[in-house]
This record gives sequence, structure tokens and C-alpha cells, in this order.
Amino acid sequence: MWIRRFAPALALAVAQGAAASTFNISPIRVDLDGLHRMGVLTLSNVDAAPVVIEMRVVKWSQRDGKDRLDDTRDLLATPPVLQIPAHGEQIVRVALRHAPDPELELSYRVIFQEVPQAAPKNFTGLRIALRLSVPVFVAPAHGHAAPKIAWAAHWLADGDLEVAATNSGTAHVQITDFDAAVGEAKTPLRAITSKYVLPGSRIVWDLKAPTDVDRHAAIKIHGHGDQGDISADVAISGS
Repeated sequence: MWIRRFAPALALAVAQGAAASTFNISPIRVDLDGLHRMGVLTLSNVDAAPVVIEMRVVKWSQRDGKDRLDDTRDLLATPPVLQIPAHGEQIVRVALRHAPDPELELSYRVIFQEVPQAAPKNFTGLRIALRLSVPVFVAPAHGHAAPKIAWAAHWLADGDLEVAATNSGTAHVQITDFDAAVGEAKTPLRAITSKYVLPGSRIVWDLKAPTDVDRHAAIKIHGHGDQGDISADVAISGS
């Protein structure tokens, strides 16, 4: 599987001649453990011009429902700066520099930042530098880490439904999408934004609801994630 990024559509709409590099990354995540302490990524430049990329490794955590990225020396990514020739490829190695945590999965990200190059002569449009990141998960040294998700919902004053997933387990889960079925309503409320829920974190989705929805009805979640299908009852708190 590949990550592929293009210049944002909005920027292209407002700036004639907008330019950005296009590169792919495979695979789209890295899984490490005590026995497999190095992963390999392949960057592929599909443009007709070379692209220069800087890498940054960060510790990835979540606080108050938001991602937090802090510089770290726990991982080594090489080479830190690379130039990929036109239609060429470059191998990147990501290595763990210390032993895994005994019980808890650790999470990091490798950020790939394009270094802007000098614009061609007579170019008057907008140049866009791409920034991608790849998650890196390190399995614990002992036992099998697993997420443990509890779902809760809260009706907001504006009529939206806030749905929260709290992970009290020892590993992440990526929730790609889900439907919230409210009572006997024929049409469920849909969440289509993919989000990670790291161990010890609480992540929320705000779902638009019709004005005639029964706020006292039971809510069930049905969805998908990187751990398989999701089906759960939702605890409802007061509005």
C-alpha cells in the first residue's frame, strides 16, 4: 500500500500554475519489536524533477483528544536528508535504539518534509511543500498488547452528538469509520474521519443529527478499524 499526496485542490483553484512534488511512501506504517528492531520504507518520486526531503522522528502521544509530537532519540531514521531523483526511489531505515517497554506499546511518527527548491525561471505561481508522516508502533517486550475501547456519547446544546472512544488497553486502535444507530431511526449518524486512539487516550467525534432525533434512545456503534469490525453499545451521559 502507498501514501500519495498531491497539491491541495483549494490551492490549485486559487493559484494558477501552483506546483508541488508528488512522492509515494510504502508501507504506510512500521511495526517494530524486540526481535525486529529495524523497518524499511521506500520513497518513490513520480515527478520529472528531483525532490529533497528532510526527516524528523517524534514521540507520538495524545492529550485532551489531540495529537502531541515531541522530538525523541528513541528511534533513528537514516538518511536524515535525502534527494530522490526524477522517477527514482530511495530506501529509508527506521531503527529502535533501546529496548521496548515491558508492557505497553510505544508510538512514534516519522515526518517527511519536502525542502522547497528554487522556482524555475519565470515561474509566478504558488509552490507547495508537502509534509507526510508515517506511524511507527513498538510492541511491548512481554505479552500481547491490545486495545480496550469503551464508547460514550453526549448530546450537545447545538443538537450534535459527541461520541468518544476511550482506550484503557495497552495498544492503539485505528478507527476508520463507524455508524451510530440511534434508537429506531432509519438513518444512522455517520463518522467517516479515521482517527487513532492511543493507549490511555480519549478521542471524540462530533456527529450532525436531525432535529427530530430521539435523544433518550439507546445508541449502538457499528464500524471498522485496523483491529477488525467494531460493534458496541454506547453509554449516554446527560446533555
